[in-house]
Amino acid sequence: MPWAFQTDGMLDAILALSSAQLARRTEDKDREAHLRNVSLRHQRKCSGFIKERLSPTGQPLRDTYQVVAIILLLVGLEALKGNKSTTWIQQLKCVRNILDTLSPEQSIVDCIEVDSLHRHFTYHYAMASVMSQVSVSATKPAPTLERDLLPMVNLAMPLTIDPLMGIAYQLCDLISKIQYVVNPDPAFPQLTEATFNAIENGIQTWTYESPFSSGVDLPVALDLIALAESYRLSALIQLYRNSHAHASLVPGCAARAMEFIMRIPPGSPAESSLLYPIFMAGAELDSEVAIDRLTKRLKDISDRNRYENIDSVQKVLKEVWRPKLEGGTRRCWEDVLREWDWSFTLG
Repeated sequence: MPWAFQTDGMLDAILALSSAQLARRTEDKDREAHLRNVSLRHQRKCSGFIKERLSPTGQPLRDTYQVVAIILLLVGLEALKGNKSTTWIQQLKCVRNILDTLSPEQSIVDCIEVDSLHRHFTYHYAMASVMSQVSVSATKPAPTLERDLLPMVNLAMPLTIDPLMGIAYQLCDLISKIQYVVNPDPAFPQLTEATFNAIENGIQTWTYESPFSSGVDLPVALDLIALAESYRLSALIQLYRNSHAHASLVPGCAARAMEFIMRIPPGSPAESSLLYPIFMAGAELDSEVAIDRLTKRLKDISDRNRYENIDSVQKVLKEVWRPKLEGGTRRCWEDVLREWDWSFTLG
């Protein structure tokens, strides 16, 4: 927000998001159309702002931090609008390239700003890893694989309760690495098994600082813990479901993830980050009772948050469950997304 008073592009990004949000909450159709046009106008201004500050090869020319922040806000706008193209993944690739240009010295001097941008990026990059097998333009391992496997998180920073990830920052960094196992690079075959084991161990042994020490109210702290554990189990689902040797572990992880999801009450601040565990665990459900409970919870979240990517999740899960509810076997969500040519963020 402070940058919005200094940089027109940042103000345009916030206006694009806020007007798009308001458009989804008004009952007046004319007002809705007006607000959507306002959002589109400011989104175009953001594109112009970014274009002026990036070289043809994507290198930042000036206002580096602001450009990254604006692009990440536009990724959020893609989620809000429910767009099903790979635009958001291309935006994340652009952000990653920019962040890679920051020198260690720059990251130390501007540690608060850089840490904030890394957090925002890490969350969305983790969500992109979910789509890595179904999106042609999905993130894929670069030749710098060994470097990529190093944590991006700044372990020296104190506990931060993130509005996107809660207390699961380090875990989201691990989630973003799962794509290197499900889409192994032929140039590094010897790393696949070692990478799987390293990621699995990292997820299982991951510990978080107690949110109670940050001074938040007890109910909020308990919700943050439930959210973190649902992310841990969903990360294991994402990792195990593509391994024949570990596939039998998926149903148990899904059932336990559902327990943590249902511990978070409707309207809790933690609920806004539930889409990832809901999708990963929900796509593995076979119980009609569990499916019915999750269907109602998703509708409740959609009615409250008005993000259209929630509607996309509802439609995909409905198709995943459809044959099961008709007496057959549920579909694979990746097959559904490939068939529909969809790619969307769970952020």
